[in-house]
Amino acid sequence: MAGVAVVFLLLAVIFILEARQQREAAIQEKEAAIGVVDSQKEGVQSSLLALREDLIVLDATLDGGFIALSGLDGGVNALEIEFKNLQFGLGQCHTPTAYEEQFERGAIPLIHRVCQAIDSMRDAGAEPSIILEGHTDDRPFLGTSGECGVRNGSAQVSFENNVRASAARAQEVFFTIRSQLWDAGYELDCLDANFVVSGRGQTAPRPGTTGSDPSNRRLVIRVRGDLRL
Repeated sequence: MAGVAVVFLLLAVIFILEARQQREAAIQEKEAAIGVVDSQKEGVQSSLLALREDLIVLDATLDGGFIALSGLDGGVNALEIEFKNLQFGLGQCHTPTAYEEQFERGAIPLIHRVCQAIDSMRDAGAEPSIILEGHTDDRPFLGTSGECGVRNGSAQVSFENNVRASAARAQEVFFTIRSQLWDAGYELDCLDANFVVSGRGQTAPRPGTTGSDPSNRRLVIRVRGDLRL
């Protein structure tokens, strides 16, 4: 009986030791995963901060009239780059001629800096993305121009028309920018590989504004760095 008791005791000790080793391994694995996420977060934030500083300088070289930038803090993993004074004609979705001139001067340096940030975030292990977003206010888009892709000028389909028009404007600006990159290999390859064009319509008004605020009629590039968990 004593021998059996010793065997059971040894088995119990072995079980306890194995359980402890498994628990310690799980803790180490969790700590390693947290370390990876923290490293990605740090890489994303430093990349976006550097991008913001670079774009402030770029905008100054373009007389301060090209882009506006969102703020950044420790909890933000995206930078919003808004095109200043990009006002489309009523019911129209063709890039205004005045802004085509802005893109002639600023498209290549803007995309170059954005793509550098994308590369940096990817090197840090994050999943970067570049989204060109069109936005509207919540008033009915009643234009009848075929270039915007709206169904008709009826207020009954205003939500749908706002989404369609914002997407058409974002797509138009995408191709306007792209046309400036035809001989810029790095920037063009990056644009084609990473950009997503999105029409948000009236669904994402500026924080603190009402849906009818005209400032919600805007076009932005959102540079994101999502963490790989």
